[in-house]
Amino acid sequence: MPFNTRLLSACALALASAGVTLNAGSQRPVEIPDRIRGAERVVVAQVARRDSRYQRNQFGDELIVSRVVLEVGETLKGSHAPMLTFSLEGGTVGDVTMRVSDLPELEPGERAVFFLNRGEADLHVPHLRGQGILKLDDSDRVEGTSLTLDMIRRMAQDQ
Repeated sequence: MPFNTRLLSACALALASAGVTLNAGSQRPVEIPDRIRGAERVVVAQVARRDSRYQRNQFGDELIVSRVVLEVGETLKGSHAPMLTFSLEGGTVGDVTMRVSDLPELEPGERAVFFLNRGEADLHVPHLRGQGILKLDDSDRVEGTSLTLDMIRRMAQDQ
C-alpha cells in the first residue's frame, strides 16, 4: 500500500474513532465516591421483575419505560427496604423494543449496585442515569472493570 494511502486510511480511522468516543455518552464519568454522595440510596440488589409499558413524557413523546423491581440484598446508603421499584427508559412492548444508549438493559436475575434517587410517586430513578447502575459479574466485579463490590463497600463506608 503506498504511503499516502496508508496515511489517509490511518487519519480516517482516527477520525471515525474520535466520533465514536465523542458520541458514546453525553455525560462525563463521575467518580464512585461522588456517585455515592449524590445518590439518596445505594443498594446491592437483584432484578426480580421488569415490566415495560408505553408512557408519555413531559415533552409529549411516547416512550417505552420499564418498571424494575429489585430484591435488595444489601444497603450501602439510605434506609433499608427489602424491595425497591425504579423507572428506567427502554424495554419491549409487544414487537417493539426501545434501547436507550446511556442506560443498560436489565434482565431478571441480574445483580448490580444501584445508585438511586426518589422519582415520581413511589418510584426511584437511577442517579446520573446509566452511571447509577453498575452490573456485577459472578465474582462480584463490576462488569468489564477491575472494580469489586468490596471496593465500593469501602468507598461507601468512607462517605
